[in-house]
Amino acid sequence: MGARLLPALAVLVALVCAGPAAAALSVAEGERHVRAEPLRRLTILASGDLLIHSQIYGRADALRADGYDFRPFFARIRPLVRRADLAVCHAETPIGAGPPTSYPLFNSPVALARAIAWTGWDACTVASNHAVDKGAEGIVTTLRALDRVGVRHAGTARTRRESRRTTFLEARGVRVALLSYTYGTNGLPPPHPWSVNLASKRRIAADARRARRRGADLVLANIHWGSEYVHEPSAEQRQLAHAVLRRGLVDA
Repeated sequence: MGARLLPALAVLVALVCAGPAAAALSVAEGERHVRAEPLRRLTILASGDLLIHSQIYGRADALRADGYDFRPFFARIRPLVRRADLAVCHAETPIGAGPPTSYPLFNSPVALARAIAWTGWDACTVASNHAVDKGAEGIVTTLRALDRVGVRHAGTARTRRESRRTTFLEARGVRVALLSYTYGTNGLPPPHPWSVNLASKRRIAADARRARRRGADLVLANIHWGSEYVHEPSAEQRQLAHAVLRRGLVDA
């Protein structure tokens, strides 16, 4: 968020069990038997913010004579990322919308998307307070850059139709819906009401229910939120988290 660079290290590993049912009933030879469904264990890894300040893209520029190379920054965590059943990064800044820029209006080189794919992340959440730093162009170029390297994304949209889609990931037979939201956009107006997902209990609940109807076994929500330089969750964060976790709207 804002002016600080959070480590691009894996900060959360969640183990979850998913299945269509904990147990199933079957009838054989006139008797009732309980047939237990095997639990499926899924390892999900999530990263901190990929927030590319000028010092970072300057170093990436120095590492390659004809462009940028961000892969060395991720080399040490690459084995961990690639071992996870699902790995999700958070790309906080626009990618590919012209020359790279730093705070307060960010734009990262397209080479960042290539490094994300090389590291092994399956998808990136992209709703953040910097998501509209480069307006509609930044949203388009970011999603295009991720599409071209085969990395899924959630949180922003190029069209109204795209904004209604649910991002699904699959691993070990589990269908996972990935949702992404931000608390705001630093006062910059989004190009359209549907360009970036803003966090609210009503919005998250509606999206989670839609994901369940579309076949999600598991619903994950990433919310870009919190106060700068404060690690302790605020009362507002706790309230929203508890609201969307109640009744199983969101699993994690």
